[in-house]
Amino acid sequence: MKSLQNLRSIETSCWSHKTAADHVQEWLDSGVDPGIIALNVETLIDTAVNGYAESLFPIAERLNWNITRFGQKTRSHLRGWWVSGVDPFNAWQRMAWGRFKPDAATPVLDRTKGKPAKYLSPRLGAGSSRLVLLDVPQSIWDKVAQRYNTPITPADRPCGFWCWVWKWNIPVIVTEGEKKAGCLLTQGYAAIALPGIFSGYRKETQQLIPELAYFATVDRSIYICFDYETKPKIIKNINLAITKLGTLLDAAGCSVQVITLPGSQKGVDDFIVAHGQQSFEDLYKVALPLQFWLASRLWALTYPAAIALNTPYVSDLPYPDSGLACIKSAKGTGKTTALQPLIQKAASTGRKVLVISHRIQLGRAICKDIGIDWIEEIKGLEIQNLQNLSGYGLCIDSLHPTSQARFNPQSWKGAIVILDEVEQVLWHVLNSSTCYQHRIKILETLRELVQVVLSSGGLIIAQDADLSDVSIDYLKGLVDESIDPWIVVNDWKPETGWAVSFYDTKNPAPLLSQVSEFIQKGAVYIAVDSQKVSGKWSSKNLETYLQSCYPHKRILRIDSESVADPLHPAYEILKRLNQVISTYDIVLATPTIGTGISIDIKGHFQAVFGIFQGVTSDTESRQALARVREPVPRLVWAARFGPRKVGNGSCSYQDVIHSTTKAVKYNIALLKEVDFDIDVQTDPITLRSWAKMAARVNLSLWSYRNEFHNGLVMEGHKVTTISDDSLNLPPDIRSLDAEQFDTEQPDIEQLDSKQFNSQQTEKSKTQSIEQIIQEDPQGNVLKLSGGEPLQEQNDEAIAKQTIAEILAQIKAIQQQSRLREAQAISRAADLTFTEYNRLKDQRSKTIAERYAQTKHELQRRYPIPVTPELKIKDDEGWYAQLRLHYYLSHDLSFVQLRDLKELQEHLDHGNGKVALQDVKLLTAQVETLRVLGILNFLDSDRRVRATDTDVQQLYERANQYRHDIKTILNLTISNKMKPIEVIQALLGKLGLKLTCVGRDVAQDGRRGGLRVYQYRQPEDGRDIIFAQWQQQETIAQATETTETKEASQHAATSALISMIPIADPDPPSDIDQFDRSKAGSNQLQGKTQKQSSLNSYRHRINVDVALDSLLPDSLASHQHHEVLAIKLLTLIR
Repeated sequence: MKSLQNLRSIETSCWSHKTAADHVQEWLDSGVDPGIIALNVETLIDTAVNGYAESLFPIAERLNWNITRFGQKTRSHLRGWWVSGVDPFNAWQRMAWGRFKPDAATPVLDRTKGKPAKYLSPRLGAGSSRLVLLDVPQSIWDKVAQRYNTPITPADRPCGFWCWVWKWNIPVIVTEGEKKAGCLLTQGYAAIALPGIFSGYRKETQQLIPELAYFATVDRSIYICFDYETKPKIIKNINLAITKLGTLLDAAGCSVQVITLPGSQKGVDDFIVAHGQQSFEDLYKVALPLQFWLASRLWALTYPAAIALNTPYVSDLPYPDSGLACIKSAKGTGKTTALQPLIQKAASTGRKVLVISHRIQLGRAICKDIGIDWIEEIKGLEIQNLQNLSGYGLCIDSLHPTSQARFNPQSWKGAIVILDEVEQVLWHVLNSSTCYQHRIKILETLRELVQVVLSSGGLIIAQDADLSDVSIDYLKGLVDESIDPWIVVNDWKPETGWAVSFYDTKNPAPLLSQVSEFIQKGAVYIAVDSQKVSGKWSSKNLETYLQSCYPHKRILRIDSESVADPLHPAYEILKRLNQVISTYDIVLATPTIGTGISIDIKGHFQAVFGIFQGVTSDTESRQALARVREPVPRLVWAARFGPRKVGNGSCSYQDVIHSTTKAVKYNIALLKEVDFDIDVQTDPITLRSWAKMAARVNLSLWSYRNEFHNGLVMEGHKVTTISDDSLNLPPDIRSLDAEQFDTEQPDIEQLDSKQFNSQQTEKSKTQSIEQIIQEDPQGNVLKLSGGEPLQEQNDEAIAKQTIAEILAQIKAIQQQSRLREAQAISRAADLTFTEYNRLKDQRSKTIAERYAQTKHELQRRYPIPVTPELKIKDDEGWYAQLRLHYYLSHDLSFVQLRDLKELQEHLDHGNGKVALQDVKLLTAQVETLRVLGILNFLDSDRRVRATDTDVQQLYERANQYRHDIKTILNLTISNKMKPIEVIQALLGKLGLKLTCVGRDVAQDGRRGGLRVYQYRQPEDGRDIIFAQWQQQETIAQATETTETKEASQHAATSALISMIPIADPDPPSDIDQFDRSKAGSNQLQGKTQKQSSLNSYRHRINVDVALDSLLPDSLASHQHHEVLAIKLLTLIR
């Protein structure tokens, strides 16, 4: 028996027919270059005779078969092709390991599968599989070098192509199968062939195979491109393989991205042959980073379907009598209408029906369709009689015992519970601000409701166009028993979708310029995702703009304020939506017109416009485009990035969980005497489901425009991309507009530093757009590359001047609207506390009442008169900055007491449990900034340079602990940032900055040395606010301590509060009174008196950390905060 290592010495010329014509054709059909075929593929037959008349068995030798068992006489007809590449561990010589594909006419039975084997590999035992690096001719090498703009030096040529790929860290594509790798190489991509999707790593050790590990060098881009599949089991295996392989490559330091084939061709070779190289290049360019791809899989539905449909209208579904029924079907396919027979039968038998929605208007519409009452429309009934009704609908916000509904889950035994748009219902209850105060009560009530219904023979129906495993897993997790959900999947897509013009432009101005074309023909519908005047392209500002452009047109704005304003024509419009909007020429709609609302009028709207800035997910925004059912043209603009990430912004749900949990643990560790068990007082199912949905949202927002575009394509619409790549607007206009979008930062790693940079360029914004236009009035026709020219969409060519005018007008409207609203709020009526509470809970409000409510909230937040300037600064996040600056510059006990109260409120609202995503504590933020030494730079007498010792120390520590800083401060510290940029980013959290006041002078007298920075005390009135807050804190501490002692309530909290010292009679030192040489350590008076009190309360807290390891012996020592922070930042890793 010859070993594999000796195979290369065998006289292969005796048995090789080289490559037979049929085998060459097979590879050519896969789009492989003939030179690659000649170098790597050869035809083998079962037996051959050498020059000495000796019998040879080339196939058996290659595959390491037992020749006697193989049986020469019985298998002499076997034929096929063999492929092998070069060996990175044998000086790039021919690899002895390879793969054999038998001809279809001479099959080899795979006894484990009971069918003919497609490919065969050498039998060398477990863990022996390798990969194939196909050798390439010079022409292919040159093509790859040209693609990646990398030279081929004379020193590279002797070792060959793959040695060059390894040496220069050339990006590679990992695929399954040699023909696919050959096709990709032919197109100029360095492609590695795995024998199977699970063959890139060893299952036993969970490590990359040696050959792949050799190429898994730091910072190499590795793309994974596996087959397109439709079978659920194979899809699951492919996803698992990508996840495991990608994770291992990522851990090795590679930049991992996933190429997803759209179908219907299965392999990448078939796709390229069918659609051409450019189509694959487009997929290559939009490949998702691994974490994005992992998040996208959270939308998948992998549960097997009991009923699979492909129909434009769902009807006559055979719902089960009990259990969990889940329906996935596209928008507008009649999911709600299909419920009518079931509800009618339930009514005739006295079976109760409950509809749960996340939006009031949507819930009302569903209840109307299926013939039951919405809870607010039930008149004249006592609360206790609600339990005796045969059914009703309510918003999930009211699903708890203390709501007006006084909801009792025990009243719904054997009932039918309908969760329409279940994905959004669950996301709403897990994350919305409206559920914040009662979130735990709602979630616990939902859990009890599901348990009661399913344990009593009831039926829960969960349906959604985007139904996923996440929602089903959550509902299943609410009960102890195992549940097999009944699944219906309708894969129907419209054969003729919308004609969509998708604007890949810096801003929506080119899209908005097209309104005039359609408004001449009839009405237009404009969907937006923002309402407030602070948003440039919000519903309010667009309403003002359109009124100025079309003064004789009737314009209706539908948003959360207008539908609740008794004096507005949109008041309660959703009850009569189709009737009212048919009388208007322009309708502006926010997500108030949400899922489930249908605009069915025909012939009225000539087009649907969409302007989406990433405030809502791409899924919800696409649904907004579908509110108008008529297939009129859609014109859509979406921001590149969305501004409001969830949690830490990660697309990995595990990372979101880890960050959220770790942030709370940091704070609990610093709060000391807190009786809080994070494992007992939180629900892992809720946290996991929230994190998965948060990761999906973050994925959408990080790649908002791409996700939006891909979603439209997947829904079956005809999408034409319109680009402004050739738009020659004055640079100032383009950049000025781009700065208005938080979503336009191109580098994820520099997002936070970008916020600082925008402060540095504030002076560049002082020039008005009107002035810029006057200075550069040249106008060129807007041209588009790769899409439909804008001027062809209108009778008149759209010049850049027109776009600039739109930008100028919108910006002016935004500024005027913000000022006008701020002025109105400052002049609004003053409310008493009782009046405010009544108004806050009042559903219908006029503009005057809304302004009065906002003014009262500002008065409670800031202890100074409400002015227009204060309102505008508050909109820009001033309160969060001031609050952090205040606690940083005052006694630590102030922020500790604040966090204790915050945590106790969560525990009180949740009956001893909390939703971790809602817990926002500040102690760790304050201590982290203090330890980093940020106080050192708040000295107006100091000149700061990048080479200063404390600057370098802060820079090194910030980079060392950047992951913890991200968790605690939600601030990204990139290694691309310079020391001063890091300081500016940290100061930005306080609303402060260093100002460049000059440069050092070189020895020869010329400028050009280091930049010199200085802190300038802000003249924004924060010192007055701080003084008032400090007085309030001191009084509150004294009052809180006395009351808790007298009442003897909240034992753990009161013990801690009594431990915290009352502030000194004299006001604590403010930041400007610090000894600058000792800044960064807590030098406030009274610390020595506090030491014995604090030490007496040392004990092990329930975060697996002893306080003794956190607290040094001397709280007054200069090293206290430094030691604390280092241990804090390394505490939970």
